[in-house]
Amino acid sequence: MRAKRLIASVLSFTLCAGVTPAIFASAAGSETAAVTMGVNSSTITDAKTNAGSTALIPDAPLTAATADTPTVVTIQLGDVNGDAKIDANDASAILSAYASISGSAKSSNLTAAQTIAADVNMDGKTDAVDASNVLSYYAYLSTKGTLSIEDFLKASSSETTTTTTAPPVTTTAKVTFTTTTVKPPVTTTTATAPAVTTAQSVTSTAAAPVDTTTTAAAITTTTAAAHTTTTTSETTTTSTTTTTTTTLTTTSTTTTTTYADPYKVSEIKLSKTEIELNVGTGGISYVTMLPATADKREIWSCSDESIAVVDNEGWIVGMSEGVCTVTVTSFNNPAVKADIKVTVKDPNKVSSIRLTKTDMRLPIGGGDISYVTMLPANAYNKAEIWVSSDPRVATVSDEGWVYAVSEGSCVVTVYSKSNPAVSASINVTVTDPSKVAEIKLSKYEMNLLIGTHDISYVTMLPRTATNIDEVWTSSNPAIASVDNWGNVYALSEGTCTVSVISKANPAVKADIKVTVRSKPFIAPPATTTSTTTSTTTTTTTTTATAPVPTVTTRLIQNINGATFVDGILIVNKTYELPADYPTGALNPNALAQFNKLTEDAAKLGLSIKCSSGYRSYKDQERIYNNYVAIDGIVKADTYSARPGHSEHQSGLAIDVNSIDYTFLNTPECDWLAKNAHKYGFIIRYPLGKEAYTGYSYEPWHIRYLGIDTATAVYNSGLSLEEYLGITSAYK
Repeated sequence: MRAKRLIASVLSFTLCAGVTPAIFASAAGSETAAVTMGVNSSTITDAKTNAGSTALIPDAPLTAATADTPTVVTIQLGDVNGDAKIDANDASAILSAYASISGSAKSSNLTAAQTIAADVNMDGKTDAVDASNVLSYYAYLSTKGTLSIEDFLKASSSETTTTTTAPPVTTTAKVTFTTTTVKPPVTTTTATAPAVTTAQSVTSTAAAPVDTTTTAAAITTTTAAAHTTTTTSETTTTSTTTTTTTTLTTTSTTTTTTYADPYKVSEIKLSKTEIELNVGTGGISYVTMLPATADKREIWSCSDESIAVVDNEGWIVGMSEGVCTVTVTSFNNPAVKADIKVTVKDPNKVSSIRLTKTDMRLPIGGGDISYVTMLPANAYNKAEIWVSSDPRVATVSDEGWVYAVSEGSCVVTVYSKSNPAVSASINVTVTDPSKVAEIKLSKYEMNLLIGTHDISYVTMLPRTATNIDEVWTSSNPAIASVDNWGNVYALSEGTCTVSVISKANPAVKADIKVTVRSKPFIAPPATTTSTTTSTTTTTTTTTATAPVPTVTTRLIQNINGATFVDGILIVNKTYELPADYPTGALNPNALAQFNKLTEDAAKLGLSIKCSSGYRSYKDQERIYNNYVAIDGIVKADTYSARPGHSEHQSGLAIDVNSIDYTFLNTPECDWLAKNAHKYGFIIRYPLGKEAYTGYSYEPWHIRYLGIDTATAVYNSGLSLEEYLGITSAYK
């Protein structure tokens, strides 16, 4: 232990000499308090002495001493109020004294003995650290601890860093004996040398002159106490003088103590450092203030209260979409804080837009619409804003109708009014309806034998073009020539390109790759190998065998004037229906499956609708004759059926959406081609199958066959004519 400042000089002697001095005190404070400290003892004695008499009063309060009444009170370290217990009351007394010292009073209001009992860490101060130590010891006793407060504090100091250097102690002694005749014995006197701070060695010399004996007392340092006592004895006859020289090397101990205020927050931990909320919902990140004994009061704040707000308990509520930071700060130590990243989303706000069309080809004066789906479906504001990048080419209404103004290209964009960051666009191409803009062919490749010929039927688009005259050319007329109507004639072996060009707009053309051979192309023959083995010879024979064609027998029936192949009603250029064929409307099964198809497409944001279903013989006659009047019979036959030869009369065919090539490359067109068979339909006139079906490619024309048959045809990659092995040509 270290002595108190107020009694430093007295205790210095006490610790060095091992004796207990008596110091007087009075209740009025006019006397001086005395302290007796025993080695390895946890008690301190505060005495009031008068006329040499002493009485022991163990439980007397320290503040109630009576003047001139002899009393002795035993004080235990930490027991400030003298109730023989170390508890929260003592800690409270220490904190009260500390507040008084820190305040204007500048006095602890404790007696000297109470001051000693309060300074449990022996640092000469009465402060919050002593109170904390008392509370820690009180908690320790509450868990059945048995150590004294001194031992408890020593054990608790295991967190203190200590560096000790202990060089060996070297002692050299020189003894000299001298016999001298002296006078009668004299008394021995011991004197105390004053304390010094840096003594390294002690030398004691005892001399025996005739009348005097002198003894040098020990010298102490700040880190080690050592004393040497030399006694000289004299007799009437002889005197023995002993001279001892002692060299003492002391042990140097360096101690570094780090103290942490148990009530001060040093760190904040959070259960969450990021939180995602919807507008109107709340969440919380639980807080842990460290150390556990610290003041746990919190201060909450938000960087942007338009996005989120936070209450005094840390409950965070989303206000609007955005990102902000919520901060919790220690009230006890504002320098310590922790942040939470808060992201707020609006679940009812438009996040994406789907369109039924992302491309439009319009004639001047024409118009079209792409239907909009705002997602999510529960978005509360689905208002649209439409904008055209070039109103000179095309304009757009508030409802999304696009109107063509002049030739050119532009982009029409729809924005969410509630969330303008979300948009979708349509590429718009405007053409002159009187001018050919595109040429479609029924075939783009021909394989011919010398002396044969073929034709690829032409469709000039748009159909409103006023001049659809064709110009045909061959890149090598010696291999294949072409006449003014597109008939290609094979003349010699080789490959060339036959092109058709719009006479009114030469920039528009289409090409046919023509290959001419002198004899039919035959695939390499299959090889059959047989081997005969004997003990002496091996004979191998190879025979070339021509491929054997697969022959499929089809059941062909004529029922009520209609032709069925393997139970499938066939209507094409070869097989027709009578004018009075009893249909009258769409087939009920076909209608039911088409309704299911459109419902499923709508769930994906697609719009598929019936533009043309059942047509009577008379309806088809009127339509066909109109096309013949416009394009002539040869061209009309490439895209329109003669009356009696139209599948629409059967009630099993449906044209969807726009019945022209603007339907191409739309989401609906792509989805229909890949999924129609799942509902029992096929694309009746596929691309590249014009030579088999007899009609140009129509991606909008679907035919009902039933799910099993439609799936089989779809998986085969064939047209219906190829699948059934039938023809389609007018007689």
